[in-house]
Amino acid sequence: MPPRLPTAVLFTFAAIFAVFAGGMWLVFLRPVERRTAQGTITHKIFKPAGQYVQYPVGMRDSFYSPSTIPIAECYVFAIHLDQPPLDVGYALNSIASRDFEVGQKVNLVYQERSVPFMGRRIYVLQMSH
Repeated sequence: MPPRLPTAVLFTFAAIFAVFAGGMWLVFLRPVERRTAQGTITHKIFKPAGQYVQYPVGMRDSFYSPSTIPIAECYVFAIHLDQPPLDVGYALNSIASRDFEVGQKVNLVYQERSVPFMGRRIYVLQMSH
């Protein structure tokens, strides 16, 4: 029979993992409000179609070959927001991108997530006229 760890060590590990899980929830999963802002498209950059190759990891009991994942072409928009004053990016498929041009005013729906004392990230959810 293998030796058992003391209960205090097990509780310490459990507390560390609970704090880590709470931090992950706080940064990535907690509900945050959706905000709207108006901005101006400053750049429209074409990104051609490509592919991503995903290689299997871990124990390989049998033969696993890499998976090729196609990535569709799109346009990446650089948008300058009026309030708060900052620049964000948004990728949109090539068909929906026909409706948007450089210099056009757009409305954005976004979420702001942050890690205290480390930085923040703006996630643009929707762009419309």
